Amino acid sequence: MPISTEEAAEALKNIALVQRRASILRGYERGAPHVILWGLIWVVGYGLSDVVPSIAGPAWMALNAVGVAGSFLLGRATLAGARYGLRFAAVSATMLAFILATYYVMKPRDAVQFGAFPPLLVATIYTVVGIWRGARWAASGVVLGVCTVAGFALFKEHFMLWMAAVGGSTLLMTGFWLRRA
Repeated sequence: MPISTEEAAEALKNIALVQRRASILRGYERGAPHVILWGLIWVVGYGLSDVVPSIAGPAWMALNAVGVAGSFLLGRATLAGARYGLRFAAVSATMLAFILATYYVMKPRDAVQFGAFPPLLVATIYTVVGIWRGARWAASGVVLGVCTVAGFALFKEHFMLWMAAVGGSTLLMTGFWLRRA
């Protein structure tokens, strides 16, 4: 029994929807380990920045190096190829370079401004990615952005501790939420 043109069109439309959903889920699966890694880095980095501010700069440089290397290794492991590992590491390195260049140009005056910029950038990126590649990214970006601004406005005295707890936790919870998709 032949199918009608309408039935064929409907079947193709359903196939396209399934492919899009599968692509979104693959993106969540691939991104989750990276978000968890950076969540742990934020907990340690922001925590050290609050407790021992004198070592914040060197600590963040070391943690960022661990994050870039970890992104490379996770990319290789999750996607079974050096090309993808290099892409994840390149994205991390590009973000770090952008943050450092912005600090150089804009010259923040205090540690709270230095500490607020990276999470705002990450929040923006997650939100934009979420607009195109899945609502969970967007939701996480909005939550991270709102929490960062709230901490900046309300908890300047212990903003770094706020970001260790709230920012790091947001990334960790996002990573686990993406894994469960």
